[in-house]
Amino acid sequence: MGESGSGLRRSAVFGDRDLPGLFHFADRAAVSRQRFTVEWVRRQLVLLVAAAACSALPWRPRTGPVDPLALVSAAAYVGALWFGWQMSRHHHKVNWQLHRSAAELLRSQCWRYAVCGAPFERGVPDPDGLFEVRLNESLHKLRDVGWRDPRQLDAPAAERELITPAMRALRAKPFAARRDIYVRDRVMQQRDWYHRRSAQSRRSAAVWQALAAIGTVVALAAAAARAFDWGMSMDLVGLASSAAAASVAWSELRQYQPLVAAHTLVAQELAAMAVAMERVVTEDRWGEEVAAAEDTISPEHTAWLARHRA
Repeated sequence: MGESGSGLRRSAVFGDRDLPGLFHFADRAAVSRQRFTVEWVRRQLVLLVAAAACSALPWRPRTGPVDPLALVSAAAYVGALWFGWQMSRHHHKVNWQLHRSAAELLRSQCWRYAVCGAPFERGVPDPDGLFEVRLNESLHKLRDVGWRDPRQLDAPAAERELITPAMRALRAKPFAARRDIYVRDRVMQQRDWYHRRSAQSRRSAAVWQALAAIGTVVALAAAAARAFDWGMSMDLVGLASSAAAASVAWSELRQYQPLVAAHTLVAQELAAMAVAMERVVTEDRWGEEVAAAEDTISPEHTAWLARHRA
């Protein structure tokens, strides 16, 4: 976690642990569905490459009328089809995105309430009621597109509570304390997260682009060798093409390249916002500043940047 320019300590005063149980439910569900999605796509791609490799090998064992490698290849294709069917059946990717949207919505709204950001500024009549109404309206939109709200499924009382004691305690603090905590524990923490993810995505994009390029070059060379009958016994065209296609598919699933530019830009925007926020000395503009920062942090903003920069 980064430090703000005011020299605050690195320890977090307010964080995810202080958010309501409904956030933790959505966050755990999003992580679980993401893990399933990534793992099942990985297995599907590995099986497709393995099937192509078995078909490409020139050597065939002499064990009777049935070719064992052909059977292995067929089994790998069946396995790839099964994983694809399971992905479609259980909607892991859709559920991952819905739960992540719910978790980030809850996190953002809770931070707005806790630090008196718009529309929950100091002086607003019944901020608790307004918070619950706004939050439930937003969650209702997610339910309309398939999100399963645990509060409708006999959820524990902890997942029904929307305003935690820690949120109330932070809201009751003086303006300067709320400002410093928000800048350090929210804006700068998110700035550091986007900066790290940008660096990770850049490295991963380079690796998978290189693998796709190598696979394409090998396939091209193998095709040329076959065209000119240079005596290559192994069918490298299908194998290398499958490996290149798998590399591209994996990179597209993880969205490495689009997110490099998007995460870098969001990190820069948040760094500038942190500096501007530390100069705010009264609450007159504070609510709007918090709302602007939360809009920048939102996954929708990052996704739009990723599409725009792709």
